[in-house]
Amino acid sequence: MKKWIKILSISFAVLFLILLALPFLFKGKIIQSLKTSINASVNAKVDFSDQIDLSLISSFPNLKLGIHDLSVIGKDSFSSDTLIQMRSCEVVIDIMSVIKGETYEIRKIYLEQPRVHLLVLPSGKANWDIALPDTSATKSESQFKLSLKKLTIESAHLVYDDKQLGFYTELSNFNHNLSGDFTQDNFDLLTHTDAEALTMSYAGMPILYKIKTSIDANLGMDMKAFKFSFKDNTILLNDLQIGGKGFVDLNDNDIDMDLVFNTKQTGFKSLMSVIPGMYQAGFKDATAKGQFALNGYMKGKMTELAMPDFGLKLSVQNGYFKYANMPMSVDQVGIDLSVESKGMQPDLTKIDLNRFFAVIANQPISAQLMVRQPISNPLVKGHLKGQIDLGSIQTFVPLEAGTKLSGKLLADVSFDGRVLPLQSGQYDQFKAAGNIAIQGLNYASNDFKQGLAMDIQMQVSPQKFDLQQMVGHIGLTDLNCTGYLDNVFAYAFNDEGLSGQFNLQSNYMNVNEFLSDEPATKTAPTVSDSIALQAYEVPANIDFDFSANINEMVYDHYTLKQMQGHIIARNQQLYLKDLQLQTLGGQMALNGVYDSKMPKYPFSQLDFKLTGLDIIQTYQTVGMVQQFAPIAKYTQGLLDANIQMSNHYQSDFTPDYPSVNAKLQVALNNAAIKQLPALKAIATALNLPRLNQLNLSKQVFTMAISDGKMVLDSMHVQLWEGAKAKISGYTALDQSIQYVAKLSIPRKDFGTVNAQLDQLTLEAKQKGLNLQLSDMVDVDVLLSGKFNQPIVKVSLHDAKKNIVDAMKNQLKAEADKALAEAQQMAQKKLEAAKKRATDSLNQIKQKQLDQLAKDKAAIEAKALEEKQKAEAAAKQEAERLKQEAKDQLKIQKGKALDGLKGTLKGK
Repeated sequence: MKKWIKILSISFAVLFLILLALPFLFKGKIIQSLKTSINASVNAKVDFSDQIDLSLISSFPNLKLGIHDLSVIGKDSFSSDTLIQMRSCEVVIDIMSVIKGETYEIRKIYLEQPRVHLLVLPSGKANWDIALPDTSATKSESQFKLSLKKLTIESAHLVYDDKQLGFYTELSNFNHNLSGDFTQDNFDLLTHTDAEALTMSYAGMPILYKIKTSIDANLGMDMKAFKFSFKDNTILLNDLQIGGKGFVDLNDNDIDMDLVFNTKQTGFKSLMSVIPGMYQAGFKDATAKGQFALNGYMKGKMTELAMPDFGLKLSVQNGYFKYANMPMSVDQVGIDLSVESKGMQPDLTKIDLNRFFAVIANQPISAQLMVRQPISNPLVKGHLKGQIDLGSIQTFVPLEAGTKLSGKLLADVSFDGRVLPLQSGQYDQFKAAGNIAIQGLNYASNDFKQGLAMDIQMQVSPQKFDLQQMVGHIGLTDLNCTGYLDNVFAYAFNDEGLSGQFNLQSNYMNVNEFLSDEPATKTAPTVSDSIALQAYEVPANIDFDFSANINEMVYDHYTLKQMQGHIIARNQQLYLKDLQLQTLGGQMALNGVYDSKMPKYPFSQLDFKLTGLDIIQTYQTVGMVQQFAPIAKYTQGLLDANIQMSNHYQSDFTPDYPSVNAKLQVALNNAAIKQLPALKAIATALNLPRLNQLNLSKQVFTMAISDGKMVLDSMHVQLWEGAKAKISGYTALDQSIQYVAKLSIPRKDFGTVNAQLDQLTLEAKQKGLNLQLSDMVDVDVLLSGKFNQPIVKVSLHDAKKNIVDAMKNQLKAEADKALAEAQQMAQKKLEAAKKRATDSLNQIKQKQLDQLAKDKAAIEAKALEEKQKAEAAAKQEAERLKQEAKDQLKIQKGKALDGLKGTLKGK
């Protein structure tokens, strides 16, 4: 018995060790397979920690896989956008599917602290559309098979930002549990969702703001037909409870749905709970009266070109609400709102706010709105009338401790007509009149400690909203603004562009107040005062022209004074036109554009004209100078410059330095470079202490920035009287340097180098050469290494070349003298040879003449003899031919006579 117990114990121990070892046997295979296959199939960068958790013990007989620090970052337009970031993800996988290596069957999923940011650009491009198209001839089966039974999401943050539709949703501290058996064709899916805060807005207008949300949904899942039915469902928004039912059918080419929803509670109090600021501590003890009803539907097909029909009705009768211990109330509330949209014909959408009325702290306010044909030619009619004593708000709703609010809001506006004629300037076809005013507004809170005080007066007409007055201050910033808004109704009801022109005056503007939660102080900022910034996104459908005149502006750690010029916001861009300002001890003129069409990676192209800027102050303040021109730290004086520069920005609004491209024309006047590490190193190498300081007077040079380098193009420098230098090279972002300096220095100014030259001269004299060196010596200096730790190499190549040239010249002179003497001796010998040659030639010539005379006589005699022979032969031949002719004629005559005789006989 003990033997069997021992054997069984050993067997269990071996089995346990196998269970521990199996995950590690397959760990590398799974990690490599996941990373490779995922990144190969998506247009994004997917990464996660190599510290993968694998276990069979806690999930036996399945394998539990834990992935940590998961991130999915987009590419191209979304290269700086993180789609998903997650602390950890646990997946339970069927172990046999891993061993077989064919498909991985997923049973459970647990997601911890996922942050999901879904973004749709104005063009309609979505950041989650990252799947690459399948270019293979035959589509392979997926390597993952869903047999999910449970999904848990804990402490999530979800953002859906649709810039094309202007729709925004955010869920904070979001938790979700899902359970169901996906291995079945038909089953019930039970879900529970809760979120600490739900925010929803459309076209910049809040619909829900930080609403505590809970959703319980029971769905019938038909996996074969891909049809999902909503059974028992409850949505709780703060104290507002909504129920719904219906189905969603996912077809091949569209989504068919039939959903209805309605409130399960009819008390007015539940509606008040979703109004921003009303749902606070003590809400349960508040008194409420009146009836409330909310219901709606969504029915039809959703395709790429159409939305389903949609309807909503909201009704409130005799609403009354009062917090305990608050002296004032909201009463006589009446609302009659209906919205009806035809998905296939959106131009038939109807919006009817037939009635809105309320008495808030004894102040009545009323509104009406009707909208027809919102797509083709909106017809709008409505009014807003009433006033609110802002100070009385704290008498009917408890405000957060530290909140101060006072002032009056007055509105009396009416409008009636079609929007389309406004776009062509037919203002007489649209009726609009009234005034909107904010008087004596004062507001401050714990989240807005700097506070504001403002008076605003605006007059409404069909053509524009005339901003007659906007005077006050926000924190330390004072404002005085006038101007107008154009195309307001077309913007509000037909999504047309909104334009305007404004004159902005300010004695002191502290932009940091709007970028930080901390109150600012009216003291000159320093570099240490830098605050965290974010790249600013200019709205797409506005065209605002600000004519600014600001006496002093503080932005980050910059102080800008006497700012004047135009700032134009248009088409997601900011144009800076003829902007003049004083900063860094000098004057700056600025023109250019800031482009935020890629909000996570904006771009700017700017032209600067700088006059009299303090160089050291510029270095201490401007990060780009520190990166590309660290020499400015050691340069005292003023600079003038013309700069053409373009670059991208990171999401925190710091320059993306590798993207910088620039051309610079720089002028320095009475500047001095002191204690520069490179100058120290050169001065030491050449034993020239005068090089420790470089004085620059009326120095002009050009530079360029590209590929992360500041390149200096042939700078000519007067070192001191009689000495000069030509410098070229670059400084890189990593502070590595590469410069060549060609120095031309009087020989008398040298130290150790002069001794070297003397040694060369001595060696030449020992060889019998008498050298005279030039008064100027050329020296090459090569700088490399890092800016603060330069490596110096000195070359006397040019000086040695001068010596060699002198030696060559001396040898040439001696050679020329020897050559002249040789040529003189040769000339004498040549003359004597010529005379001897002439005498000899005359003798030869006479002999030749005598011989020629003898030869001539012999030739003439021979010719006469030959002539005589030829004449005799010719005469003899002529006689022979003559006799032959006579003989032939005699024969012919005989024949003719015989013929004649024959003829006579015949007659």
